[in-house]
Amino acid sequence: MRTIAIAVVLLTVTAGASSAKPRNIFVSDDLGISMEVPFSRSDSPENQQIAVFCLPMKDGFAANVNLQKQAYSDSLAAFDKLSVSQFKQFKVTILKRDLKANEVRYEYSGDMQGRTMHWYARAVKTGDTVFLITATGLDNQWQKQKQALMASVDSFKLLGN
Repeated sequence: MRTIAIAVVLLTVTAGASSAKPRNIFVSDDLGISMEVPFSRSDSPENQQIAVFCLPMKDGFAANVNLQKQAYSDSLAAFDKLSVSQFKQFKVTILKRDLKANEVRYEYSGDMQGRTMHWYARAVKTGDTVFLITATGLDNQWQKQKQALMASVDSFKLLGN
């Protein structure tokens, strides 16, 4: 009888473990890979680099999409004002700017470390957090890469909203 009880417990534990699904999965059908990404739930309002996705390197630079979580309790209009002032400080040119209810989009270009760069960004506000999703590429390659980079930035969405 004791052997049967142990077997039932082992089967129950094994079945539970095999049916548990990881919650944070990166999947690339193009590369034929998937992996569970590390995540630490924290209630602290810390800024967090979440992910960086890169295109293949060309001319010594890998165009990329960067996802950050930033603590920001002020309004989106205040975030926009701060961003525009920082663009001016770093002498970048705003090509497009679109402020909506809970997000602002920017397209801008400028020189950084001796190279002319091109950026496309979305700042999405929820509660006291701003998710900043930024595509960065060399200006002379932007026309060839912008479709993939901008589609990646535009695909960001808040779940459950």
